[in-house]
Amino acid sequence: MSGLPKVTININNDRLGQTNQTEDTIAGMIITGSTVAGTNNITVGTANQIFSLESAEAIGITKDGTNSFAYNAIKEFYAKAGKGAELWLMLTTASIKMSEQLDTTGSYAPTLLNAASGRIRTLVVSQKSNTGITTGNGLDEDVDLAVTKAQELANAHANKYKPLRVIIDGKDFTGTVADLKDYKKASSNRVAILLGNASAGKNAAVGMILGKIAANPVQRSIGRVRDGDLGIVAAYLNNGEAIETLEDAWEAIHNKGYIFLRTIPGKAGYFFTDDPTLTSDSDDLSSLKRVAVIDKATLIALSVYTENILDEIPLAENGQISPALIGNWRSDIEAAINQQMTVEGEISGVRASIDPSQDILGTNEFKVTLDILPVGYSKYISIDLGFTTSLTSN
Repeated sequence: MSGLPKVTININNDRLGQTNQTEDTIAGMIITGSTVAGTNNITVGTANQIFSLESAEAIGITKDGTNSFAYNAIKEFYAKAGKGAELWLMLTTASIKMSEQLDTTGSYAPTLLNAASGRIRTLVVSQKSNTGITTGNGLDEDVDLAVTKAQELANAHANKYKPLRVIIDGKDFTGTVADLKDYKKASSNRVAILLGNASAGKNAAVGMILGKIAANPVQRSIGRVRDGDLGIVAAYLNNGEAIETLEDAWEAIHNKGYIFLRTIPGKAGYFFTDDPTLTSDSDDLSSLKRVAVIDKATLIALSVYTENILDEIPLAENGQISPALIGNWRSDIEAAINQQMTVEGEISGVRASIDPSQDILGTNEFKVTLDILPVGYSKYISIDLGFTTSLTSN
């Protein structure tokens, strides 16, 4: 430094952690890695809570070390979610398959989810591709078993009011679209498969999709064009080939229920196709965003009505539930959901219904029906375009 003696103040503009993440989008990741020697460094099979790429580096996950595979996924996550986003991380050894990572009787996903006190809403799993794998349905054959395990895991946690969505790495794609299983004929409505990456390899960009979800409100599609492109210079399928090589098959891949990356005419860059879950389009939970919306409404309803457990229910002279109480219970839940979701643009509205004639004396059960009106999506835009002889109306 030269010149006159002086005080120089350098402003750090990245210390606060700029993230849009909310409690509705807490993220989890189980991915191939290895134990790092040293005090406070990461050990396989343990749950770790981090809030930045630097947090990962601090526990021994580095760009060029033995955990470079996990490092890249974490880097992709924070590139989308922003510094400060909460990520629960677990490494598993190279031999551990995704179906094992997700097994409800195992020590991986259950351990991570319990460490986060059931707050993880989206979990991604990935086993690093290696030689000697067996393929089935056009992917590593373990993917299909992992789907089953993921749905079992998600169902088990949803039943405990710890709702969960799982995204599986559609690793080791053979490149033969006809071999891919048609998951639109399945019923795994809390599970999705990602079939794309930003680099040529056999694994999916699980960190990228997880970060995108963590930064979005619950109703937002990860494929929303208005949000801008993904900021990557190339996109690949999980056979290591550029997505453009199978452009004629994009519709077929999409129609089988897979998420991948694509280009859009007239727009620069790459985008996620959409966010389908592995179930029929007629299923109300046929997309990750729909699952997220219903999960948030479920937790709000739980919070509101838990206060009323074992409360007295006054009855009118005719034995029916008091109209005043019905009005209070309805307004409580409608107000809570409207304030936390409708006002935020996450749903269009809510309606609570309570049958006053239900047999509360005989059953001790108080039934409430909640109807959530979701937002719609401009998924397909049809334009009739042509010449005219006049622009004046008749």
